[in-house]
Amino acid sequence: MKKNRIYFGLLILALVVTIVWTSAGMLGVNKEEKKYSVSVIVNDSNNDRWIAMREGLEQAAKDDDIQLNYVSTGVFASEDEEKALIEREVENGADGIIVQLVSSEDTYAVFEKIDSSVAVMLLETDAVSEGVYSVTAPDNLWIGEALAQTVLQDYGDSLSEKKIGILSGNQNQLSMQQRLGSVKKLLEEENIEPVWILSGQGENLSSELVTKQADEPVDILITLGNAETETAVDYLQADTSYKQQFMIYGEGCSDKTVYYLDKGIIKSLVVPNEFNMGYQSVHAIAEQIKYKFSSAESTTVESLVINRQNLYDEENQKILFPIVQ
Repeated sequence: MKKNRIYFGLLILALVVTIVWTSAGMLGVNKEEKKYSVSVIVNDSNNDRWIAMREGLEQAAKDDDIQLNYVSTGVFASEDEEKALIEREVENGADGIIVQLVSSEDTYAVFEKIDSSVAVMLLETDAVSEGVYSVTAPDNLWIGEALAQTVLQDYGDSLSEKKIGILSGNQNQLSMQQRLGSVKKLLEEENIEPVWILSGQGENLSSELVTKQADEPVDILITLGNAETETAVDYLQADTSYKQQFMIYGEGCSDKTVYYLDKGIIKSLVVPNEFNMGYQSVHAIAEQIKYKFSSAESTTVESLVINRQNLYDEENQKILFPIVQ
């Protein structure tokens, strides 16, 4: 009888241990299966200017155990198009949205239907009402200043004899407004007035550049974004007569802009650390999602001024062509 009681007790103990072990295992599986989802929405997502940033996004997603959805987009025709994409991603279960705003003017309208539990990270450009959302971006004021300063250093006193044009990009974005403001400020301090400033995007900007350069040709063209720098390069490559040439000082990070820097078509390039921008944006939004009471923090990433002389420096190569671990 005593042996039976001992046997029965051991059987009950084994059963309890089995249930506890199984429950813990099931909880562990469920915990492993739970993965937060973050959608990334940028303008013209397949453009190679995003290559380094995308590598940063994917590295951080791996490190922070985030399911990353890189939304395929073309060139946005309107804010409504971008807004519809954001709302679709939230409806499909995104826990967070990383977005490059088409316009900084009315972010409330863009996010008005988004539940407050969904984390939002602005990429590259802030909203006009700064401080409302977290932002991961380069120092856009510094980028404009660096472009103007490089022109001033290269030309010195002879700059007063040169004519300057500016491709200012999408002036609905606060980032581009800041870059233009910095360029104009430094030029004004030297009593230099640009001959013309063109804003806009795509084919319209290309057409305006052709017209302006024919009517009022400039010697120096300052381009405030990657797309604008590529537009300037395309103009020069199409101008087989070489009668309307200019030197390009621009911001850029695509393989195309780096190639033409190496060829001497672009005189100087300001390059943001796009890999770091991608990495930091995912890491920061992962913290917001996982720890609901964590404060939304913004991050500023560094930028470098690169020319043909320092293009192949080791540190510059790391920024231009990051290797994902």
